[in-house]
Amino acid sequence: MKRQRWKVKNILGQGRDISTKFNINPLLADIVLSRGIDENQVISFLHASLEDLHPPKLLPDIFKAKKRIKQAVSKKENVMVLGDYDVDGITSLAIFHEFSKRYSGIFSFYIPDRVKEGYGLSKEVVDSAKKEKKDLIIAFDCGINSSSEIEYAKALGIDVVVVDHHLPQHKLPKPVALVNPKIKKSNYPFIDLPAAALSFKLVQILKEDDCYQLLDLVALAIVCDVTPLLGENRILLKEGIKILRKTSRPAVKALCKIAKIKQENISNFHIGYILGPRINASGRIAHAKDALKLFLTDDLKEACQFAETLNKYNILRKNVEKQILKEAESKIESDLCREHALVVGGSGWHPGVLGIVASRLKDRYSRPSFVVSLNKGIAKGSGRSTEAVHLMDMLHKCSSSLTAYGGHKKAVGMQLEEKNLDIFRENINLAIRENVDLKDFIPVLEIDSKLEFRQITADFINGLNLLYPHGEANPKPIFLSKGVRKRKDIQRLRGRYLLWLTDGERTFETILYSKDLAEIIKYGKEFDIVFSLDKNNYSNYPQLVLRDCRLA
Repeated sequence: MKRQRWKVKNILGQGRDISTKFNINPLLADIVLSRGIDENQVISFLHASLEDLHPPKLLPDIFKAKKRIKQAVSKKENVMVLGDYDVDGITSLAIFHEFSKRYSGIFSFYIPDRVKEGYGLSKEVVDSAKKEKKDLIIAFDCGINSSSEIEYAKALGIDVVVVDHHLPQHKLPKPVALVNPKIKKSNYPFIDLPAAALSFKLVQILKEDDCYQLLDLVALAIVCDVTPLLGENRILLKEGIKILRKTSRPAVKALCKIAKIKQENISNFHIGYILGPRINASGRIAHAKDALKLFLTDDLKEACQFAETLNKYNILRKNVEKQILKEAESKIESDLCREHALVVGGSGWHPGVLGIVASRLKDRYSRPSFVVSLNKGIAKGSGRSTEAVHLMDMLHKCSSSLTAYGGHKKAVGMQLEEKNLDIFRENINLAIRENVDLKDFIPVLEIDSKLEFRQITADFINGLNLLYPHGEANPKPIFLSKGVRKRKDIQRLRGRYLLWLTDGERTFETILYSKDLAEIIKYGKEFDIVFSLDKNNYSNYPQLVLRDCRLA
């Protein structure tokens, strides 16, 4: 079992004043503050509503984008709507389609081929636009680092509007409009929106309507792009899940049917682990246009056919990923003590699954991991990071050995010459070694607070439910209790384990899923436990979900 460091946040008592002010449980107030929420925003965080969203007019260049798009409509120009091949890119296009479908013959949608054209606004995409006599390219979820490609498009007489959320690198491009809350000139209050949310706000401006029926698509992107669930993202996801559960959108209904989940029960777990992988699968293994077709159709029967295709791609994706992971692990030396980052490459590895493989390696070895495919002297791939390492900062330090790179703190894509792969390995390890201590790679289990069994009540759990939905930057609260004992022997029930734990005064049903933890429980007598809280579906009585334990 992988060792974890337990780190209890020192938050007790910080929320005492706002607990009294807003009449909420003191520990709940502590937890909210520990998530970086300002005292004046506590109520809006716990009771987030659409009224708390920032107006789209605050986004940089949003009116320039509106003006250029309206011009294209009035002059009946030829417009390419470009997107990335992941969930965020696909939903960005699907959202914009709600505006564009009223204007037949003007807008056409384009997602690059991952293998042949690569990511985003490439020279090949611009050439395709020129060949198809496009007057305007609207680039969603890409373009922020495409200065030369935008200049190339200009030289060919093609205007570009960029709607992107990625971090800019050195030189900002100069399109007709650059809608990105992360650029320096932006005064937008929240910078962590995914591209789908920016597309939503652009459509709000274009249609002069709230367009809240589109939040089901925004919710898919927020979860699958692993954006921080704070500020607007939390509001958009919370409301988006409500719409997902009742929408008549054929794409959602078809995906739920093929994945065998009840639409009315959709949660962020279903989005991230069941629906998202199926949407992403075509872009990883074949072509993302198959996923886009699913979201653009209004016919349920047709949507079910597209969803079936995506499901087959997802099965294929799992098999390809499994094989590459096996090969990648065989290349990793057993002695990892000297390595601050893992860098592996293989000939012919499918580029569509490299990010997933990098994520698996990162989780397994607790190291930033880079996985590249080698083809005709070029190494192209993805990196995934632990909490301790900001990948983009590290890649900036290694830029001399790269030909292209971009991304976020925890996920990046990059390209380099194959002959420079060993140099990159040395450079990235040196950069991380100078900035991060090896002990920081030991996984940390962030514990919100110590909790006595007497404090666990149905009312307390109801208060914790106000923190939902959970995810990046807003995890489900977990607690520590010491010196608890088991009342009965542990039982195995359909892929999980069940037991009863007591502190001598109160006893709670406890479930766990780890065989390793079950072994500790089986042979031990007294334990320190880390757990989250839930309710038994039948009795509505508090239930513990065991996350980790040690012998007391």
